[in-house]
Amino acid sequence: MSIRIGLDSEIGRLQTVVVHTPGQEMENMTPDTASEVLYDDILSLRLALREHRQLKGVLEQVARVLEFKELLREVLEIDNIRAALVNELCSLYQCPELIDTLVELPSTTLASRLIEGTPKRPVSLEKYLDPSRYAIPPLPNTFFTRDATMCLNERVIIGSMAYKARMAEALLLKAVFKYHPDIVSSGFYFDGTERRDSEVTIEGGDLLVIRRDLVVIGYSERTSVAGIDQLMRAIASQGPVRNFVVVEIPKTRATIHLDMIFTMVDRDQCVVFPPLITGQHRSRAFHCRFDDSERAMIREYDGVLPALAQLGVELAPIACGGDDEFQQQREQWASGANFFAFGPGRILGYAHNERTLEALSRAGFSVARAQELINGQRELGAEEKVVVSIDGAELSRGGGGCRCMTMPLARQALDLA
Repeated sequence: MSIRIGLDSEIGRLQTVVVHTPGQEMENMTPDTASEVLYDDILSLRLALREHRQLKGVLEQVARVLEFKELLREVLEIDNIRAALVNELCSLYQCPELIDTLVELPSTTLASRLIEGTPKRPVSLEKYLDPSRYAIPPLPNTFFTRDATMCLNERVIIGSMAYKARMAEALLLKAVFKYHPDIVSSGFYFDGTERRDSEVTIEGGDLLVIRRDLVVIGYSERTSVAGIDQLMRAIASQGPVRNFVVVEIPKTRATIHLDMIFTMVDRDQCVVFPPLITGQHRSRAFHCRFDDSERAMIREYDGVLPALAQLGVELAPIACGGDDEFQQQREQWASGANFFAFGPGRILGYAHNERTLEALSRAGFSVARAQELINGQRELGAEEKVVVSIDGAELSRGGGGCRCMTMPLARQALDLA
């Protein structure tokens, strides 16, 4: 069955989504190596799996759910792609001595090795003395499938990752989207793996698809203004997107991506971190309109919501953390503004962000527990607006929420014009 790319909004009814169930790569970190892979601490795989099963279980109720590792395994069955990918990764990590061994592995084993980590072979004194156990390091960020790849309309964007620790994810996902025999797209808008320039970075948590002709991009710690300029021109040259709203957000750990402070949850509602979206010191926004692919007409706005309103998208903000500024800070840190919509007014988020759930309830959303849906104890009404809460105390310690852990490939077309 073909896997068609088609995504023109953040909230259209979900049809196909990619996730990655955490595996041994998460436990192949140590306190000493955690910072190398952008973690503040090490996570428990047992706890993370229990929580991730809730996310996947809900998604399986409403859409076709694909596992990234299985897609990768299927691509690795293609001999020339397997060889090229192994060569590229061994070049990235300067371990050519592993090429012959890796290309001979069964595809299932190789897929695991490339994600969970490939032990080093001490063929030189330098490598013998290197404290790392791995030549190709584990990829514990892989369960955040959003960041290295984005889908927009019928095309794909491959991220240009801000840190080397995540470049391998982009290479693996590029191989999947370029060579998987069942994936049908109109090609790539942008391939960040071909632009290994420190000035050009683009990550998926900073790209929100509002409608077929309009996207919002975060200028953040992980997405550079040089990257945004290149991406906008690449998209505008192929269409149909002509309008971009760029939001300049603080370059801090708490706001690594735009979707940590702003996500759409319905046709006319969004969840926001008030200090940066609606508050006195809110982030400024820029509407970039391309009538040709090289030159943008730019207009500055006092925030993303006024910019979107001018483009016909009126959104009522719902405060992450409710009305209390102290709780806003706490719950934003715990991914309280990071929701994933599986339909208009139907969203997934973390249960521990209680004040945010209360704010959503006041805004017309019912609150359901993930396990109730999975067990068949709860059914969603045809027109019900609902936030489905999953346990996420362990997953959120990785630095992301439900939107970060989901890469939608296709949604039902949605007209927000």
